[in-house]
Amino acid sequence: MSEVRLTLSGAGTGEFTTGGAGTTVVPDLKDGVYRLRCERDGFITFEREFTVRAGAYSQIDVVLNPAPPTPPPPAAEPTPAAVVPSGGRPVTMSVVEFLDRNMIGREPLKESVVACNPQETVRLLQMREGVAQHVHEGNDEIIYVVAGEGDVRVGDAVTPLRPGSLVVVTNGTGHAFERAGKNPLIVVSTLVGAPCDHADTPR
Repeated sequence: MSEVRLTLSGAGTGEFTTGGAGTTVVPDLKDGVYRLRCERDGFITFEREFTVRAGAYSQIDVVLNPAPPTPPPPAAEPTPAAVVPSGGRPVTMSVVEFLDRNMIGREPLKESVVACNPQETVRLLQMREGVAQHVHEGNDEIIYVVAGEGDVRVGDAVTPLRPGSLVVVTNGTGHAFERAGKNPLIVVSTLVGAPCDHADTPR
């Protein structure tokens, strides 16, 4: 068999490859014990020891057996369908009317939960002062500016905020708010993946 890789170790070392007739000649073998390793793709690797004495010529016959076929990979388990929680009750509200009844006054921060379901929490945030850097673990936050002006710092990037601005903060990202001007900064914040209790929503 041709193209068999032969590795010799022991009293002498060397690497050889059989030719077209399936043979090779290892020259200048000294007396001693040797180990011969025979390898070829698709066949079982074979090792054999032999001894050389008084420089006598030795012929070693080796037969390689085909390797068993590789077993097929196990069938993939079917992916179970994702269970999506049922949505909460629909919420319709006027932000202007809600603010008329729930204006911030002199508080530095006022948070009102305005809608929730098993997959998200929607809050109305009114800020007279900045909000220090914080992180929502496991929840993306979608921020929409209703009124006022300021900045949001997401990581090292600072983005100006004004009515109509939309910012998406991915989960685990630190962010902070700064208010500018005289009026409160008012935003709608949706925490995706953060369920809340319907008892917390306005009636």
